Amino acid sequence: MSYEILLYPRTAGQDWDEVLAADEADSPEMDLTTLNRGVASFRRIEARLRDELTEPVRTWAAEDLTGDVFGEFQARDSGLRVDLYDRAASVSAPYGGPSDPVLDLVRQAVEIVAAETGYEAYDPQVGAFDGSFDDEAGQASLSEVTDRDDLWADHTANTVHGDAAHPDGLTAAPLEGEIVDDAGQDGPLDPRAERARLIQERRQQLLEERRQPAALRRRGWFYVVFGAIVSAIGLMRVSEGDTGMLTWLFLGVGVFELVGAWLMFSQSKQAEAQQGQQSGDPDAVDR
Repeated sequence: MSYEILLYPRTAGQDWDEVLAADEADSPEMDLTTLNRGVASFRRIEARLRDELTEPVRTWAAEDLTGDVFGEFQARDSGLRVDLYDRAASVSAPYGGPSDPVLDLVRQAVEIVAAETGYEAYDPQVGAFDGSFDDEAGQASLSEVTDRDDLWADHTANTVHGDAAHPDGLTAAPLEGEIVDDAGQDGPLDPRAERARLIQERRQQLLEERRQPAALRRRGWFYVVFGAIVSAIGLMRVSEGDTGMLTWLFLGVGVFELVGAWLMFSQSKQAEAQQGQQSGDPDAVDR
């Protein structure tokens, strides 16, 4: 196993026992918005980690709602590993002593994950993480075994000789989803693929913003104002004795816009209720 640093959402002054207990509790069922937001966070973490590393890496990102993992990142040579879950994150690497250079990578990765998620680091070996590593706990971790998937399992099987094991003690296991491997690339990733990924992330971000309660209410009020103006024009034409096609068109468009406004306000209330259920805030459902 590796020396592992965990990261959790924590409020100011909250006791770590309470944080760990909350992580053990059953989490609300994940929806598509939560999944997309989590994968987007993982992609930002991945991009920043790549800037810090020169070695090949492999990544895996969730594509469905069946699990609680958003993404996994593993460097080939150093063994640096980053996993992002729905309510936590993990940064680890094989422990080679207090002066092992990989520990600097662990510190950098912890800072990146904390910055992108707002989570706070916790060292399960000794308690709260202050940037230092306990040598005794690190040596003890060498005899432990992890049950996480090894993204480099096939590489390990092809390069390990005799009875030698992977330095991280990881075991090969199949993953559900696509593993992205840049081990055979001498240069950076294809800029066209990267641009397409960024465009897709931006589209998803805009879509999520449009589904926010405040955005839905703004669209609802726009429909109210526009529908009221068009309806008023239609009613004025009727009062003047004009019942032609254009008058009915004004009235029809006005009614259509007002119905659209009602739908926007209804969706806003539903979105607020869903957010309240996900956050566990009972008052949010009634607002």
